Amino acid sequence: MATEKTDALLPAASEMGKRLDSMPRWLTQGVAMAGFVAAILVSNYALQDFLNVKLFDLLVFLAGYSLGFRRGALVGAAAWMVYGTFNPFGPSGAVLLGVEMASEVGYALAGALVRRLAQPGQVRLLPSRASLLFALAAVISTLAYDVATNIYTGLNWAWLAGSTEYGRWIWVSLTNPGALYFMAAHLSSNVVFFAALAPVGIVAVRRLGR
Repeated sequence: MATEKTDALLPAASEMGKRLDSMPRWLTQGVAMAGFVAAILVSNYALQDFLNVKLFDLLVFLAGYSLGFRRGALVGAAAWMVYGTFNPFGPSGAVLLGVEMASEVGYALAGALVRRLAQPGQVRLLPSRASLLFALAAVISTLAYDVATNIYTGLNWAWLAGSTEYGRWIWVSLTNPGALYFMAAHLSSNVVFFAALAPVGIVAVRRLGR
């Protein structure tokens, strides 16, 4: 039933794609980037009560897959610039915001690399080899993001404590129960989102390009 509903929406995407074809390429790419950023922000604020369960990473991955690494990275950085500044739980400091932006770029890189292994024409809505690639990309990029941001947390804790035992503080930041819980929520939700929703997004973007 869900697949049938999705299929019913795809002709509309194809019709929109025909209209976009008449626009200059730089403008269509700019519109696509703005659309990704807007979708990230709307979904993040809508899911603000579900900590570490967001469509943010998936959308940056899709931006990297469909627009290329550089544009995907800009999408992730721009979205973090806004969301990190106007976060419902308080703004990120300058250093933390920089770490978050840099770490998010990993999802755009994953999207660009996965496209080399699974071209848009090979992606199907039903589970396939591409779905496994998306899930694997979710695991690797999410672990990289969480490790990078938790390393920053450990270094920050060491600084606040006036300690030079950086390794110990980094280990605590990576292995404390709270960190493990949020990493598990982040990782498991991303695997599900990437495997189930990435094919839908890629097929929709492919229809837009026709």
